[in-house]
Amino acid sequence: MASTENLRRWIEQSNIDYVTYFIKAWIPFNAWYTYHFPTFDGERAKINATKNNANPVRNGISTYLENDGQDGDSFRGYLSAFHFALENHILTSDGGVISFHEIIKEKNPRNVINNEQINSIQYYIKRDDGGRLGDVNQIQIFLKDRHNKTFFSYSHTDYNFEHVKLSTSANANFGSLSSKQKENLRVFYQQLEPIIITNLIESVPLESPKNYYKCDSYNFKRDTADAYCRGSFVCKALIETLYQLRNILFHGELIPSDGIQPIYKNAYFLLKMILEKVK
Repeated sequence: MASTENLRRWIEQSNIDYVTYFIKAWIPFNAWYTYHFPTFDGERAKINATKNNANPVRNGISTYLENDGQDGDSFRGYLSAFHFALENHILTSDGGVISFHEIIKEKNPRNVINNEQINSIQYYIKRDDGGRLGDVNQIQIFLKDRHNKTFFSYSHTDYNFEHVKLSTSANANFGSLSSKQKENLRVFYQQLEPIIITNLIESVPLESPKNYYKCDSYNFKRDTADAYCRGSFVCKALIETLYQLRNILFHGELIPSDGIQPIYKNAYFLLKMILEKVK
């Protein structure tokens, strides 16, 4: 007669290790983007190309999201379960928490406020970027009066408004500015944030034009501005999230626990459906 200990062990043996299955699915995905983007140097560049350029993966994800059939329902169901699993078991990479709320991080294309005038005061702010996302080589600020004379000038190698507020030099005394000038400067400065973070979960769903995908109890952001790929936001977030899961796994940063299985389970099923689009 089988003992309860034997029964427990056999039940444990019956569990599927989805981390291993994720690895098996990642290998052909890796082979695909290596083959598809041969001129891009390095894995990060190939991943970014997959996220941002028209290709079977990007188009396939958008098709799944737009499709009301069984495949679309399955894909959206896995996406919802994936998000739920990530919310209930925090994983971190070198880029921070792996979450659909802040996984889309892109360079702010706007880097200059070019002599915007408010009440005869001109505001000039320029951000010079470094090589990596978020790196800032220099931030410059000039405020000019109605006679075009500079009465506030500031330069620093870090994007940090708190540092601006603490400036007390002869040419850059933040405390000497009026309350309105301080607020205008803060608003303009904020517009030049080096990184734009997009929350994939749509908090204000609209029907016309429809700006979300209904995925069980979650609303995922739909790109109403991209006529060619409405699912561009999801594509960027999903590919980046899968890549981060791959990194913490391959780099030995993942701590084995029961909580990671639901994450890698749904990552695996999503990746399998993506692979169907590149056969």
